[in-house]
Amino acid sequence: MRAIILAAGRGSRLHHYTANCPKCLTELGGETLIDRQLKVLRACGVKDITIVTGYCAEMLDLAETTQVVNDAWATTNMVESLFAAEGLFGDDLIVSYSDIVYEYRVLNALLNSAADISVIVDKAWRSYWEFRFDDPLSDAESLQMNEQGEITDIGNKVTNIDEIDAQYIGLMRFKGSGINALQSAWRSMHDKNRPWKHSRPVEKAYMTDLLMEMILSGSKLNAIPVQNGWLEIDTVDDYESAIARFTDGSITEFFNPAYNE
Repeated sequence: MRAIILAAGRGSRLHHYTANCPKCLTELGGETLIDRQLKVLRACGVKDITIVTGYCAEMLDLAETTQVVNDAWATTNMVESLFAAEGLFGDDLIVSYSDIVYEYRVLNALLNSAADISVIVDKAWRSYWEFRFDDPLSDAESLQMNEQGEITDIGNKVTNIDEIDAQYIGLMRFKGSGINALQSAWRSMHDKNRPWKHSRPVEKAYMTDLLMEMILSGSKLNAIPVQNGWLEIDTVDDYESAIARFTDGSITEFFNPAYNE
């Protein structure tokens, strides 16, 4: 099993906090985002870890990890960063954004899935979004599931918050035939006419664009539901609000920073 952490971007919405370092090197509670991820991955038995770098790549030459550079990091997005490391996919692959942190129980839920394609989704997302945003719908995206727990729609804007079954957090796993489905969808999305291409080129595709392409191609994306247990650091408000909650201890409403099961 290999984990690939996507850390090529600068995180420009964090402004001065990422002026001299990648977003994942910002600190929460005295530890960087990426150090928190590495500790959880290793504690759960995932030792083979690759970091896809770009902005300030030399700062992410971390011990006991492999680095792959997305040389086009400034003009591409998550999907292109992932496929910069395609040669290392193997047959069991965890993919994680670098601007999130998550508890052991969240990763263990993913590791315990027997599905070929598994995607962590937060069923208790609404309280976290209400904490982060004055208008939760300003950032929330569609995620709908069928009775079998498979994702049927993801990554689109919605106008009714009740249409969202959960939120995608940026942590997923592909194994066996799921690896082939991932690669096939990436190749086919370059040629398919999809609505998102009206607003961004394929080189700027979001990971949710790729996941939706897999769904449209007939793949079954198994949703792995959790209740909170993670954080995303995307903006200055995100970061400063999280720091304040770490300081007063109230961060545990959404995320337990203690390194235990």
